[in-house]
Amino acid sequence: MNRAKCCTLILALMILVIVVNPSPVSAAATLRADQPLYTPRDKQVTLAGTGYTLNQPYYVWERGPSDNSTHFTGVSFTAVAGGLIAPNTALPINATATLGTYLVSISTSSTSDNAQAKAHYGIWGTIRPLYQRTQSVQVFGGGLFPGTSLKMTIRNPAGNFVHEATLVSTSIGDFNHTWRIPEDSITDAYTIFVDGTGTYDDAQQDYVSLTKFTVTQASLSVEMTTQPEPVYQRTEDARITFALKYPDGSPVLKSMPNIQPVVLLLNQSIVSFTTSSLVDETNGIWSADSRLLPNATLSAKYRFELPTTSFDDGFGNKGPASDTYSSYFEVGEASLVITSELNGTQIQIPFGQVSILSKVNYPDGTRFTNGTVRVLVSTGSSSSDLKSVYDARMGAWRAAYSSDFWDLTRVGTWTLRVEASDAFGNQGVATYEVKAEPYLFLASLAILIIIILFSRWTVSHYERKDLFRRRKTVMRFRRR
Repeated sequence: MNRAKCCTLILALMILVIVVNPSPVSAAATLRADQPLYTPRDKQVTLAGTGYTLNQPYYVWERGPSDNSTHFTGVSFTAVAGGLIAPNTALPINATATLGTYLVSISTSSTSDNAQAKAHYGIWGTIRPLYQRTQSVQVFGGGLFPGTSLKMTIRNPAGNFVHEATLVSTSIGDFNHTWRIPEDSITDAYTIFVDGTGTYDDAQQDYVSLTKFTVTQASLSVEMTTQPEPVYQRTEDARITFALKYPDGSPVLKSMPNIQPVVLLLNQSIVSFTTSSLVDETNGIWSADSRLLPNATLSAKYRFELPTTSFDDGFGNKGPASDTYSSYFEVGEASLVITSELNGTQIQIPFGQVSILSKVNYPDGTRFTNGTVRVLVSTGSSSSDLKSVYDARMGAWRAAYSSDFWDLTRVGTWTLRVEASDAFGNQGVATYEVKAEPYLFLASLAILIIIILFSRWTVSHYERKDLFRRRKTVMRFRRR
């Protein structure tokens, strides 16, 4: 009986010891990244955590923003004293890392993820490190608590904040924003700041992070919209139009004053430099005109060129990126335009006069003042060559023809051919007609004959009457 009581007492004491001093239970493993947000400018994600078994190998698994499941990263560690993750356990970040939210998982196996501990972090930044003016900076990232707000600010190289926005993270902790860079922005490195409260694993955690991007001058694109005409006369304006656009496709509406971005070429030689003017604000279309000189070389090898970076919008944005050419065109002799005025449509012969006043212009309307203007008066059987004289007061060439008795043999229609030419082979012709009529002369001659005959008749009649009178007088004296 005493032995039974002793056994019972010993068993009770053992149960009491167990209850009072339970066996140790291992704590759950924890995992965190050394910061909640990273950028591609960072080198690595350093991992930290506790609750890991000593001498037990652990393997780091990861799921990126575009992954469907975790994968072994090739990184492993063995816990150190205190069950801590070994120092310098880190995941590398490369410059082309996908932006967004990442999941890190710790497994005891390198072939399957048994997720002993999990943590999240985000990588954010711009889609590209370098942008041209007018392009839109695309900012994307992750690692935030879903549905929380954050503030984004952009600071230019001069230290001024040029943009500010309030964003809200998505249901998977991502955020994104775009900002168009103005065409006159300062070039160099810009800084983007994001700050707020609420990371993916801790809704109360504050964070501030920054990244950078670089802005350069914009490279303007050029497209020929109107080619020159196939053929021009000297003194006409050869013309092209071209569209200028910024990298984002918006039209270029300004240019640096006094630049001459367009060149007129003959073969490979420069003929002239040409200014340009905006003709269509909606589409950013510019025109360039070049007046062809009266002595321009006759050729079919003319064309326009926009040399590389010859156009500047006044902010240092230049284009085109390479030499841009128009199609070839031909330059021919100028056909002078002649407009003449005659003092009438008839000329009396003889003693009549026809005068002709001729205004001569080049095809572009420029007045022709230096050259030769001739008037050929043709009567069918013969012709006369008259040289015109330039009258600066009238802005016209004068010539006149006076008829004489010899023209009585050339009655009928006369042709007046005005010919103008300069020293460079430019020429023009215009013809007019006048009626050469002797009727006034014949009428005058007839009247004169009638007057003479009448006079003679009057004189003879008077003489007869006087003779009769004298005879009568003589006869009276005889009778006495």
